[in-house]
This record gives sequence, structure tokens and C-alpha cells, in this order.
Amino acid sequence: MKKIILHIILLLLAVPALQAQTLEEYLVMAGENNPQLKATYAEYQAALQKVPQAGALPDPEATFSFFLQPMDRYMGREVGSASIMQMFPWFGSLDAAKTEANYMAQMKFTSFIEAKINLYHTVRTTWLSLYQLDEEVKLLERELEILKSLERVALAKYKSGPAVSAPAAPRQSSGAAPTQSTAGSTSQGMAGMGGGSTSGTSTASSGSGSMGGMTGGSMASSGSSMVDVILIRVQVKDMENRLQLLRDSRKPKVAAFNSMLNRDLNLEVQVADTLAPVALPASLSLIQDSIRQNHPMLKMYEWDEKAREAQLRMAKLMGRPMIGVGLEYMVFKPRPDEMSQMAMGGENMVMPMVSISLPIYRKKYKAAQKEAQYAQEAAVQNREATENMLFAELSGLLYDYQRTSSTLQLLEDQIALNEQAIRLLTTNYSVAGAGIEEILRQRQAILTLRQQQLQAITEQHVTVSAINRMMNSDI
Repeated sequence: MKKIILHIILLLLAVPALQAQTLEEYLVMAGENNPQLKATYAEYQAALQKVPQAGALPDPEATFSFFLQPMDRYMGREVGSASIMQMFPWFGSLDAAKTEANYMAQMKFTSFIEAKINLYHTVRTTWLSLYQLDEEVKLLERELEILKSLERVALAKYKSGPAVSAPAAPRQSSGAAPTQSTAGSTSQGMAGMGGGSTSGTSTASSGSGSMGGMTGGSMASSGSSMVDVILIRVQVKDMENRLQLLRDSRKPKVAAFNSMLNRDLNLEVQVADTLAPVALPASLSLIQDSIRQNHPMLKMYEWDEKAREAQLRMAKLMGRPMIGVGLEYMVFKPRPDEMSQMAMGGENMVMPMVSISLPIYRKKYKAAQKEAQYAQEAAVQNREATENMLFAELSGLLYDYQRTSSTLQLLEDQIALNEQAIRLLTTNYSVAGAGIEEILRQRQAILTLRQQQLQAITEQHVTVSAINRMMNSDI
């Protein structure tokens, strides 16, 4: 009893760890652990560090000099001097440089946002492909069980066929022709119920000869049932091969998914039990407005345009003089007077200095201004081109959504009709033993329809994910 209680406690403690992870949890893990995303964010942080660099003053210049032999001056013998000079760009130049660097950093941030929403979309798409694969495996497994059940029925009919039809032989006393006519009409009735799949049985009955119509019919039924078993086994082998291929294809998908989360490639990935059709995130006008306002590519070109505007202002200011302010400290020793032989001077002296640069070579400044103007125009045109491209992509996504929605409705109706046809064909086969080829064809048809239904609902979710990515609504 103690062992049982201990096992129950351990099981209860393990339940939270065994809970299936949701797609949202996987997205959080990808956002926190993906190395490519971390690299993009590090690039943004590096770009931010350029802002204080661009707004800093040029380093001051210090100069030291001395005479190998002191130079006689009026103030005494000059031994050496030390000076320091600080240059100041024209008013507003540093602010323009800081503004440009800040806008460039914002461009890096929009690149990070774009990388993040693209990562989320890729994670979601891979997760949906795993869901589709697992559901397709379930479909094939169910179909395989149905085929094996059908195989058992066909094998049982084959084994019991001769014993059931043997008592009908005495009915041939009235002549072969009436018996053949009766067998032919019976076969035609079965063909009407089974979709015309019993022509082989009818032919065998009409050519029975002296053995009697019903005895020949029972032999044909036995032979047809064994063919039915073989046909079903061919379908079973094909289904088993397809199942194995699907199971083998799951491993690389799981590895690709785990690599985006930066974790062990062999860890299991939990998917949803079922996916229902999903609606569009918003109306068309709201989607378009959200794309214009939030898409990172459009935001990047907006920041680029502002950065080029600041670059143009800085290029104009750099064409103006730079002003330098400094001090020079001169060291003197006393010198003897030639007439009185007394020491004179020797007092050190401080001298303020002012300098100014002369930007007389104007071509480079004009070229810098034109460069900024062309870059700004390119940013405007790139934004317009990107917006047109995004709206064209949105049009295609909306078409895909409508197509998948219509396809899902059509497939639902077709599946219902095919299931009804299969029920009738199966009932006919159980009673008359005919029509196995048509049953197999219909089973393959309904399997294809269910696979198409699964693919359509997966594509619909992928389409909605792509629209959310364009709206930048994943964050």
C-alpha cells in the first residue's frame, strides 16, 4: 500500500512536467533563445553606442616643446613651452550627428523586430507542418485498420463460399438454361447494388456447362473473394509503406523546429490535438492601416528618411568653420644683463590662443549634401515600393484564405457523400460479395479528400500567420 501511495504521489508531481507545451510557449522560447535573433539585437545595441560617439567633441590636442639651447628673449631665456587646443564644430553640428546616429540605431531596431516576427512565423509554420504530418499519420493508421478489417471479411467469405453454395445444386433438375437465367438475373441484381463490379461472376455462371449454374457461381465467388483478399493486401502494403515514410520524415522537421529554439534537436515537440478553421485577424481596411503603421520594413525606411535629413543638415554645418580655443604656457629662465650683469626676467608666461579652420575647398561639402539628398530620395522611393509589394502580397494571402475556406466547405460536402457511398458499397459487399474494387477506390478517394482537408486547414492557419506577420501583431 505504501508503494502504491508513493507511486501516486510521484505521478501527481510529474503531471505538470508532462503537460503539453503550447505554441505560445514555443514562441516565447524561440524569442528568448534563438541565436540569430540575439545577434540582431546585439547589432542594435552596438548601433546605440554610436550615438554618444557622434555627439562627442574632437579630442583636444596638447603640444610640448623645448629648446636644446635656451633662447634669449626679452622676458628671459625661453626653455620650452606647453600648449593645449580644443576645436569646436559649428553650432548644431554635434546635435545633427547625434540625431543621425540615433535614427540609424532605430533602423537596426526595426531590423530586429522584422527578424523576430519572421522567426515567429517560421516557428508557427514548422509547428503547423508537424501537426499536419501527425494528423496524416493518424488518418493512414485508421485507414490501415479499416483495410485489415475488410481483409478479414474478404478472407472469411472466401473460406465459407463453397460450403454456403453447395445445397443449391439440386435446383438444376429443371434444366441448365433456366438455372443460368436465374443466376444471370441474380448477378445483374448484385451488380446494380455494387456499382457494376460483379461482371466476372456473371460470366462464370453463364459458362458453367454441365456442372450446373449455381455450382459454377459458387466457384467464381470463391475465386473472386481470393482476388479481393489479394487486392486488399496490396493496399495494406502500400499504406504501411506510406506510413513509414511519413514517420521517417518527422525527425528532420523536429530537428529544424528545435534548432530555432536553440535546444536539443531530439527533444519531442508537442502539437495540438485538432485545429479548427481560423478567421481573419481584422477587416481589410484595418489590416492595411496596420501594415502602413507597424510593418518594420516601412518603419525602417521612415527612420532612414529622417536619418538622411539629419545627414543633410550635418553636411551643411560641416561646411562652416571650426573654432579652436587653447592656452600656451611658456617657461623662462632669468638672463644676465650685459651692462649691469644682473639677472633679468625669468617669469613664466601664459598666452591664450584662438584658431579657426578655413573650409575653402567647397566641392567635398557640396558632394556630401548631394549624397544626403539622393539617399533621402532613395529612402522615400524604397518605402513606396515596399508598401506596394506588401499590399500585393496581402492580396495574394487574402485570395489564399478565401480559396482554403471554399475548399474546406466543398471537401466537407464531398466527404459526407463519399462516406454514404462507402456505407452502401460495404453493405452490398457483405450481402452479395461483390464490388471490392469500388470499395477500395472509394476508400482511397475519401482518404485523399481527408488529406486535402487537413492540408487546407493547415494552409489557412499559415495564411493567417503570414497576415499577422505583415501587421506586426505577433509581439
